[in-house]
Amino acid sequence: MDIGISEQFKGRYDGYMLLKFTSCQEFQQDFLDGKLFFNTADFFAQCDVDGKMMIVVRDYTNNPENYKPGTIENFSRGENRCRKIISLYTAYVNVSKEIISPFPAKMGEEFGEYGVLVLDRKKFFERVCNALRQQSEISKAQLGFVDYMKSEDVHGFIEWNPFLKMPQYEYQNEFRISFINDTQEPLKLDLGVSLRDIAFPIKASDLGEIFFKDNLLYYPLYK
Repeated sequence: MDIGISEQFKGRYDGYMLLKFTSCQEFQQDFLDGKLFFNTADFFAQCDVDGKMMIVVRDYTNNPENYKPGTIENFSRGENRCRKIISLYTAYVNVSKEIISPFPAKMGEEFGEYGVLVLDRKKFFERVCNALRQQSEISKAQLGFVDYMKSEDVHGFIEWNPFLKMPQYEYQNEFRISFINDTQEPLKLDLGVSLRDIAFPIKASDLGEIFFKDNLLYYPLYK
């Protein structure tokens, strides 16, 4: 399977690569070994009863000018307490023009120094989906790009979901895999197969060494 390029980037780019960054080398190696850590969706509004909703009211009247004044009422469905998420960074590319979208300046500081560059996203998606199908307790699995709200839309009544974030995070170019199971604890999903044939380690400090030349992708190799 594959997921096409996000609509907002079509025209400038014709494809993308996925990268996963972590805070330590152990987590990096786990990912390469096909053991993916899904954290809890703790940013969702908390609810004590399944199926109910929790309303969170925030007053943004005194926010900067690029935000409309007023009150935001956020709500999240109770089932999201059991939702798990893994986040990846999307590097958009234009192979013919040999262009890669700019990386955030503080990638290592914000996301972690130890990264994994996924070179074959189709096989990656297939392996993740196969593993998810084998887990009977997992439901409502989703893969896709995060949508970032526009500043002028940050007001009123908003239902949050795992693929919606505030506009100030747009630079994160986030791609997410998410599902629901019957616990509120993080989960390590074992794909049952290594990713080392389609993914390679990368350091955030070496992202500038990834480039295209003569339709080939160059990236640093580590001993």
